[in-house]
Amino acid sequence: MGLLGSVLFGGAAVAQVCPTADTMKTGMVLINSSIPARLFVRLDNNGQITELHLNERYVVVRDQIHVHERGLFLSYERGSHINRTYVPDVPFSEFFPLEVGKTWTASVDVFENEDLVRRDVPYKFSVGEPGRLQVGSCAYDVLDVTLETVGTKGEDIVTKYAYSPELGTILRGEGKHLWTSQDDVMQFDELRVVRNKLVE
Repeated sequence: MGLLGSVLFGGAAVAQVCPTADTMKTGMVLINSSIPARLFVRLDNNGQITELHLNERYVVVRDQIHVHERGLFLSYERGSHINRTYVPDVPFSEFFPLEVGKTWTASVDVFENEDLVRRDVPYKFSVGEPGRLQVGSCAYDVLDVTLETVGTKGEDIVTKYAYSPELGTILRGEGKHLWTSQDDVMQFDELRVVRNKLVE
């Protein structure tokens, strides 16, 4: 992913147009200018590749590569020399196609560098009502998807997502554990299309 920095931060590499399903093959950048933060997302054959950039305000600047299943479920994470893998006992593909009222529940084992660190973590995804979300000059049909699970200390974690079926990714999140700009909301104010094809 050596080209990623130039793609994210080089003005010539991105254009001020709205991402589509087709452009997600090369990727898009979601920008929160108030933090500031930039999240790169690209679809591949197995899910998504993402990389998050935060500034010094957040003490730890994360520079990780994530792979999500269908842009919702974190199935693999690499960062800080730890490979973290999430393995559910029920295929996540059973949650799709998304429909209002549909749910997916599973017990998830979590591995770090192939060592089991958490067993049978309960996960539940549920689909709520459809809506329309504006991000900068771009607007998308979204579904309200809620994730319920528990943290390492047994605390309940509830996250609400605005998920774009067209882009196959999350455009907004709400939850106390998210990195946020304010009021526990992960909100972006601009989307950019990546025009260069990355070389991994």
